[in-house]
Amino acid sequence: SESSERIDYKKEFFSNQLTADKNKILLLGSSHIGHLNMTHITNEIIEKKLDFIVYNLADNGDTPEIRHSDLEEIINLEPKLVFYGISYRDFNQLTKSEDPQTTNFDIKKSIEKSIPEELKSINPQLLTRKAIRTVLDDSKIIEKPTYEIKPPNTPFFALGELQTKIISENELKRQLLIVLPEPSKIQINLENENIKKFYNIIEKLHENKIKVVIFTTPIHEIYLNEISDAAINTFNDMKKEISEKNNIKIYDFEKRYSELEIWNNLDHIAYNKKSKIFTHEITEMILEEINP
Repeated sequence: SESSERIDYKKEFFSNQLTADKNKILLLGSSHIGHLNMTHITNEIIEKKLDFIVYNLADNGDTPEIRHSDLEEIINLEPKLVFYGISYRDFNQLTKSEDPQTTNFDIKKSIEKSIPEELKSINPQLLTRKAIRTVLDDSKIIEKPTYEIKPPNTPFFALGELQTKIISENELKRQLLIVLPEPSKIQINLENENIKKFYNIIEKLHENKIKVVIFTTPIHEIYLNEISDAAINTFNDMKKEISEKNNIKIYDFEKRYSELEIWNNLDHIAYNKKSKIFTHEITEMILEEINP
């Protein structure tokens, strides 16, 4: 299956890197940090003759709960520094009705109804998926994403042509209809499993003498304005608590680029030469923390 292939892929990376003798720096987080230009970051480190190698371990849809299962392997790599990029959606409390498995839009249900009973016993899920894909492909509702852009030192993430596009303000407003999770529905509370796992990851890295720096990833103000005050307050409380308790520096990129035309969608900066300010400032952060 796709998920077990993914895990093998991870295993391969972790076992190969154990022998690398350079000082390692790891970037952790979701696709939000997958959009960084790793060629630029790597070149800057080489140019400054620093004895470090930076790996971007961005993983699509990453959450602290998912990342926690790699924790042992991350610690075994003995990185000198870990930069953890976080945003609201990483800590969203999924209610049962919002589970992506159950909300696979109504088109799925109507297609399922039209499949004859005798075919259903074969593999209903597969048939449904194929049928949906055919419907969407034929109607051109969804562009088929291809992922030929494979940035250096980014073993778990690839990008496609789609992620390089910068979209207009109007298009960004329309994006509110399709962005998931819906920012207005994001719920975060401190008893949340993802928050517990996040605290645990930070504490374990600290116990192993690994320096941790946290940064918030950029989101557009259209998205930010939809998030409830309660979710924003909890997110801020969590950052404050983790920063004070573990003496961790937090860099804030959340609102930094709202005015700029560099967005691929409401919560991703485009992977594009015109939007290198984000990568540039992340590189500055890394250099600052290497030589505090």
